[in-house]
Formats: sequence, structure tokens, C-alpha cells
Amino acid sequence: MATAKGSDFEMIMIEESTWNTTPGSPAGYKLPISAVGGSWLQQNLVDNPELRGNRNPAAPVLGNKRVNGNFTATLHYDAIGWVLKHGIGTPATVAGSTYHTHTSKVGFANGSVGALPAGMTLEHGYTDLGVYHVYTGCKVSTLGFSVSPEGVTTIDVGIIGADWDEDNGASLDASPTAYTSDAVSEFRGAISEGGSPIAYIQSVDFTLNNGLDDSLYVVGGQGVISELPENTASLTGNVTALFQSNALLTKALGKTESSMELSWTTGSESLTLEIPELVFEPAAPTVSGERGVLITLPFRAFYQDDAEATILKSTLVNTVTSY
Repeated sequence: MATAKGSDFEMIMIEESTWNTTPGSPAGYKLPISAVGGSWLQQNLVDNPELRGNRNPAAPVLGNKRVNGNFTATLHYDAIGWVLKHGIGTPATVAGSTYHTHTSKVGFANGSVGALPAGMTLEHGYTDLGVYHVYTGCKVSTLGFSVSPEGVTTIDVGIIGADWDEDNGASLDASPTAYTSDAVSEFRGAISEGGSPIAYIQSVDFTLNNGLDDSLYVVGGQGVISELPENTASLTGNVTALFQSNALLTKALGKTESSMELSWTTGSESLTLEIPELVFEPAAPTVSGERGVLITLPFRAFYQDDAEATILKSTLVNTVTSY
């Protein structure tokens, strides 16, 4: 019997209008990914405390279900809009003649800007086996961004969901929307700090955490969580720079508010990530022998009084009319 190959694996996303309910006529979107991990199928075995008159334990019983997985999405200016929508917030779109601008923010509960969608159904297709695992009630728990001087730009997506079907027998959408644009190279990237371009950053990584509450199980719920609300979000990260001056360290020591903007541009298409308010955490440079000296400073975003009223804003310009 042949083993499933990663080269034949595909993931499609279907939006849910009601959380944990796959639409009757699913419209799928194929997500460009490079890896999938985590415990997507998770259900505890709970010990049975029954006393049996000997030292051998009774058979355990099944506990609560939980979908807890992750995947790495490669950056394509078109397909990535679905990840940004479900990870940051429903975008506001300004239409153009050819190119359209989609702006997402971490918003307020029930607000007109930045609300997270109801949820997603995610399908894992092992197409060489004809096996399709379906996960419902999925929401983006975390978004991890990283920028480096070289390579394909990727985003690490953490997922928490409610339930699954271990083998649907066939794809929910045999003809999902598939995007054909090229993956974006880090060569297209640029960084600004404190409102000005900065040329000595070696890498930046940060994670947005949506604070999903996956503890809401109820009696009669058949082991499936009854709700998956988002709570206070957080954004933390690290910036590694060539140690050319004390400029960033001085800001950290003084707890001086700063900002950061990361962008990728190819022709008329682009993605910009803006962190309007942040502070650096002090840390000393590291000296590793005779090579160049680097300094790595953790940072934390917050919202206090910036006009954008968010810890993270994404601006995506592409040819997709809406998400």
C-alpha cells in the first residue's frame, strides 16, 4: 500500500457564516502552504477510577474533542487575503479600476472594523489516497510573521477548532478557487522603524495572538466546545540588528514609544504590515567571536492613542475584488 506524499497534499478553506457549520454548498479556496503540523485530531482518554477488586485499571473513556493545529502559508498577494481576514480582522476594501486595497485591523468586539469572521472549515486533502479530513469551527489563534534577507516570505498560522470528520470520502469542493500568482521573495521586503527606513535590520519576527478561549465545554455538548470567542489580543516579537550604534538600545532603556512597518512590493501589488505603537525591551549586544556584532531586542505592541486604534494593521493591494 502506497504512503501519502506531501507533494500531493492540498488544503482548502471554506468560510462559515455560522460558526462550526459548513455551508450546504461549500465554496472552497485553495491555500498555498509549505507545511502542516500540530495535533489536528485531539481527543483525550480519561482514566476510569472504578475499583475492580484487583490492581488492573478499567478501560478509559473518551474525553473532550479539540482541533489544535498549524500550517505555514507562503505569501501570495492574492491568496494571503484569506489568512489576513481570519487572522487579523474582516477587511475594509476600497475598489480601484484594476487593483483593490484591503485593510485589516485588530478591532473592537462587534465593531465595524476588525471583527473576526465566524469561522472556517478547513479540509486536508491527501489526494493520492483519496482521503479528506475535514475540520470545522476553525479560527486563527496565532499569526507568526518573520522577515529575513533571503527566501520565500511565509506566515505561520496557528489554528484552534471544534470538530472533525476523519474521512469525508471526497472533497467538499472538487473545483476550489486556486490562485496562480508567484510566491513573494524576501528581496521584495523593506522595513521602517519609528517612521523612517532602517537599513541595518537583519531579521524581524513577531506573533499576533488572538486570545481564543477554547475552554467553553458544556454538558450535552458531545465533547465539542460550544463557543470559541476571541479575547484581548497581544503582539510580541524580536528585532535583530547589526550593532552600529546605541540608537535602538537607547529607545529600549528609555521605554521610548516607537513603531514598525514591514512591506513587500511587486509592481502594483503589495502587502504592508504596520505596528503603530510598540516599546523595545533592553538587551545587550552579543559577541560571537570575531564576526560582526548583533543586538536582539524583544518588543511588545500596545494601543494607547494612535489614530489607527490597533496593534496591527495590514494593507493588501491586489486584483481580488473582495474577501
